[in-house]
Amino acid sequence: MFPYKEFQAVVLAAGFGSRMTELTRGEYKCLLPIGNIPMLWYPLQLLERAGFKEAIVIISEYMERVSLILNDLNLKIKMDFVVIENAENIGTADSIRLIHEKIHTDFLVIPCDLITDVDICEILNLYRKHNASITALMLPVPKVPNDIITPGPKNKQKPDTDLIGINNETGRLIFFASASDFEETIKISQTLLKKHPSFTIHSKLMDSHLYVINKWVLDFLVHNKNFTTLKGELLPYIVSKQFSKPPKQCVDDKSTSIVQMNLKKDIYSFSTEKPLNELIRKMSAFNDHDTDLEDAYYGDIIRCYAYIDNGKFGLRANTIQMYHFANTKISEWWNNNNGLFCLPNIAVTATLRSTQMENCRVDHNAVIDEKTSLKNTHIGPNVAVESTARISQSVLMEAVTVRQRCIIHNCILCNGSFIEENTELRNCIVGPMHVVESGSQYSHEVIMDPTDLVLI
Repeated sequence: MFPYKEFQAVVLAAGFGSRMTELTRGEYKCLLPIGNIPMLWYPLQLLERAGFKEAIVIISEYMERVSLILNDLNLKIKMDFVVIENAENIGTADSIRLIHEKIHTDFLVIPCDLITDVDICEILNLYRKHNASITALMLPVPKVPNDIITPGPKNKQKPDTDLIGINNETGRLIFFASASDFEETIKISQTLLKKHPSFTIHSKLMDSHLYVINKWVLDFLVHNKNFTTLKGELLPYIVSKQFSKPPKQCVDDKSTSIVQMNLKKDIYSFSTEKPLNELIRKMSAFNDHDTDLEDAYYGDIIRCYAYIDNGKFGLRANTIQMYHFANTKISEWWNNNNGLFCLPNIAVTATLRSTQMENCRVDHNAVIDEKTSLKNTHIGPNVAVESTARISQSVLMEAVTVRQRCIIHNCILCNGSFIEENTELRNCIVGPMHVVESGSQYSHEVIMDPTDLVLI
């Protein structure tokens, strides 16, 4: 492997998890454990496997301990942590704009909550092949089996649906919008239909928020501060601009000053193709279409592509449902990838006195007493489980205490929570530092102080 001088990598990890605040009240989103490993580890390890030697990691001003925690996870990739102030109030495009001075090449953006085993090299190759403006990773929408119940109140979560139009032959991303933007019908322009007569609009693909972005797009983003998010604003805009023509400049209008022209710089002022690339394309016999004798790409300077991988697993752990699903499936994904994630199931400093443990991961300094039964459960660091407790299909975060004769099934117990003896919890979430009184019985509830509404 060799360091990528062609691409830089940026990991977005400053978010506060607004769609899973029941969990992020006690831990930063990027440090929430999946299989006892902070979720931020997964995209970093993905980059490392692809050959990246360095990555810019954007974090919030309050996340000083992130670097310390990652140092214990045997990552070889060098991390440049960049602190963004007031991160909870800015979007992903704003974050990229704020660090633009650190980005000198084309670059890859990846969110901290992406859990997948895709080969990043394949996405980069698609980007290279077409000298794209943006190439995005699209994955099938995760299907949660009916027998996997999300902890917390019973409600049918309706995820946002994206409408993603992709050319069937070339992978060109020709349409991108949220289904909520349309009432009944979608209008497709004649220009688009002429250039791309064979395409599919997908409603069951997930935009993974992994993008390979041309440096000129960053220059445009720095100039145009109206865009705050990558997925919601910048990507749909650039996809739509593929089929527009640059405005004609009236060079004979002497009343228009050079200063006025500079103030009106649009996207076409940034998307000019390098002369050598244009010459190579014109001299080559390559063409991306066979329906007519027009130039390759129909002369489009702005070109977006989508890489679809149906054979790999992938999800974004950005909701409680997806976070719980990731913890449920992570051991299976490990086992099916030939030791892809080489971390031990049982930490050497853990104390295990129980003989009834099945498919569990136990972290550092955890103490599991005798006569306990644990199945399909992730036990975090410094957890104490006392005798005769029965725990199954659950996540116990850091410093959780479970006293004697407790029954815990399909629950998420947040940092420092304390479950007193003879308690029965099924399909519940227990908030950070919360004490569940002895003899309590809860089902499908979020158990925490109702006044605890402020994110850390």
